[in-house]
Amino acid sequence: MKHVLSNDEALQRAVMAELSAAGMPAGRVGAIAQAGIVTLLGHVQHADEKHRAEAATLRLKEVKAVVVAVEIRAAGTARLRDDEIAAQALTRLAWDAWVPQNALKVKVEHGWITLVGQLDRGEQKAAALEDVSRLFGVAGVSDHTTLKAGGAAQGRHGKRV
Repeated sequence: MKHVLSNDEALQRAVMAELSAAGMPAGRVGAIAQAGIVTLLGHVQHADEKHRAEAATLRLKEVKAVVVAVEIRAAGTARLRDDEIAAQALTRLAWDAWVPQNALKVKVEHGWITLVGQLDRGEQKAAALEDVSRLFGVAGVSDHTTLKAGGAAQGRHGKRV
């Protein structure tokens, strides 16, 4: 039996064809279509490529709206994916004797780490924050950890801060 394309599938293919016709490099920008709303995903090297992708998509009469989730990444800039940063953070925390095992959860969004959990002492919190803030690819760190009752804020070497 022959597969019949849904409207969403047909629109997605039309967008991809239009992107190709506009000279977009293959594999850099993809599209998801649902009910006339097209989401552009991926990365390009220059702002003009991003604008070209938007314009090409909007040329199609079936497109009602465009959501642009395309990042501009200059050539030669290395950037880790969020899952890679999360794995690095978990490994680093596991290796730190100051941080209790499984006490913290790590959330990563666009390179920004959020630590969540409860620790016994202030030096544990300081160690965890220092560990993840120095990882390659980390844009910043948010601290959503709490200390159990009586957990004084101290530096990593036992000094009060």
